[in-house]
Amino acid sequence: MSLVPIEQVGQVGIIQDVPPYELPPNAWSAGNNVRVLDSGIKKIRGYTEALKTITFPPYYITPYEDSEGTYYWLAFGQNKAAVWDSSSWTDITRQTTTTLDGAITSSDTTITLTDASSFPTSGTIALGTKQVGAGATNYYEEITYTGKSTNDLTGCTRATGSVAHEDLSVVTPIDTTATTDNNYSATENTRRWTSTNLNGLLIATNGYDAPQMWPLNSSGVPAKTVPLRELQNWSVNTTKEAGNSTNKCEVLRSFRTFLVGLNWNNAGDRDNVEPRLVKWSTEASYFSAPSTWNEGDATLDAGEYELADTPGAILDGLPLGDSFIIYKNDSIYIMNYVGTPYIFSFKLLSPTIGALCKNAVVDFEGGHFFMGNSNFYLCNGQTVQPLLTGKLRRAVFDDIVAGDLSDPSWQKSFVVADHVHKEILACYPAESSSVVNKAVIWNWEKDTFTFRDLPTTSHIGVGILAGHPGGKLWSTSTKTWDADSEAWGSSDYDTHLENLVFADVSNTKFYRDNLGNQEDTSNMTSYIERSGYDLGDPQAVKFVSAVYPQIEISGDNTVNVYIGRQMSTEEGITWEGPTAFNPNSQSKVSCRVSGKYFGIKVESTTDVDWRLHGLAFEVQKKGLRGSRAYG
Repeated sequence: MSLVPIEQVGQVGIIQDVPPYELPPNAWSAGNNVRVLDSGIKKIRGYTEALKTITFPPYYITPYEDSEGTYYWLAFGQNKAAVWDSSSWTDITRQTTTTLDGAITSSDTTITLTDASSFPTSGTIALGTKQVGAGATNYYEEITYTGKSTNDLTGCTRATGSVAHEDLSVVTPIDTTATTDNNYSATENTRRWTSTNLNGLLIATNGYDAPQMWPLNSSGVPAKTVPLRELQNWSVNTTKEAGNSTNKCEVLRSFRTFLVGLNWNNAGDRDNVEPRLVKWSTEASYFSAPSTWNEGDATLDAGEYELADTPGAILDGLPLGDSFIIYKNDSIYIMNYVGTPYIFSFKLLSPTIGALCKNAVVDFEGGHFFMGNSNFYLCNGQTVQPLLTGKLRRAVFDDIVAGDLSDPSWQKSFVVADHVHKEILACYPAESSSVVNKAVIWNWEKDTFTFRDLPTTSHIGVGILAGHPGGKLWSTSTKTWDADSEAWGSSDYDTHLENLVFADVSNTKFYRDNLGNQEDTSNMTSYIERSGYDLGDPQAVKFVSAVYPQIEISGDNTVNVYIGRQMSTEEGITWEGPTAFNPNSQSKVSCRVSGKYFGIKVESTTDVDWRLHGLAFEVQKKGLRGSRAYG
């Protein structure tokens, strides 16, 4: 008998586009809910509910930190928006607006609206777009009124230093206890939300409604109860047609101090689109929206450009160093600042490779990672490098599109960067699911791939969860070090590390990732598998009497170990087991298996943490003197 060791089991990851018998010994042919580490293969951490249940299905979540260091989370649904400030959700959906029916002066106590039907009988309104009075918001004068008669608001009280307002100035009710929200029109597939932070101002858009901003005061601090409002100067300055003040764009991203709009349509009309148009604002000040988008004003730096060299539509874009990279569905462009008179230059980077969908691009320390139509790619601003070729390309994309590009579910795919673990999660609806439920994990330091399950996830936000609601802290642990069987991770006790926050659209919940060993309150199935081991001689029939797994495990627990065998590469593998293996009391898994090729599967289905460092097969060729032949 001899031992055949398998070492450095965390160096290669999972490869499925190559037959198992052609893989190096430390590669894996299948697995789920595992993470690649220098020291081996580890069960991935679980997730736990956080931020409390919200009142609407969340389709997008993003963190926001104000100028004073206060941390918030904003969630967007198809029709609603809300903000979390460490204790509760507050509805900040935009509210019904109207306009002035005639100009008013600073001394008017009665204000006539074009339509006051949705306004409460008394309350507060936001009027106009100018800052007035000490402590007022950047963009609106807030006016309190005590009565309403048809379209007249009476008993109006205005701040010292208030200004006149012209006819058709926008009026918004801001008494959130008494007004009706003006719901958004997003849908789960094509009207997906995106957001950006422009000089401290959070802006979100869904491609159908006017872009929304969260108003700030002059110090860059939001008022939690103030609803989202249409991006200042949007309706006037983005008009592409006479009389049309409702143009939209699919994506807004900040670049330098500009706001860049990608893929435009007229008044939400999907039959009247400019999908190749890039339009940028003039430069904006801190905590303020751009003053204009008027490309016709030669004294300012707003402008537009159509990416007409390739026919595809623009899907997304992100800054990369000193450049802005624009991703169409069939190509990639570089946008660089050159100053007046052109402001920006545009160059085609790739005429054939593009992004899969909106939100399929993410920035990380090595450049951009993005999901394409048939591969994952790395873009560094100079070249575009495929990542899945020879590893998982066929396996992953057969799952993502399931052979049917007419099914829009794959458009829900998105990517997110986990900087703590140096990983990118490429999230998609697996196995013909209508919602995202799977992620391919790419470790960018090791260039390895694994898989994990997700809850019914519409989006993942990355940020700090103050106090780690639901998290396990050293100060709150009720167990001693020796008695605590749970494996601690750094994010369990470091409140300054970023967390992944899953938005569960089916259950209207949020989960904090990398906590515990369960999926919320359910046990997680985690496994790593390899078949096709020839153990040094693919032609010989061999006998394996034992396998020695080098496993660490939390507490006095077990994992399931399966041993597999094949007589040829054409036949399927036959698994023996499972055998419950406790590394604290056992050194090997005994077996009586013969074949030309062998396999192993390590699996857990309980609330347990484990890590595989290596393994060894006890093997002998059949027919040698002193050996016993087992069938």
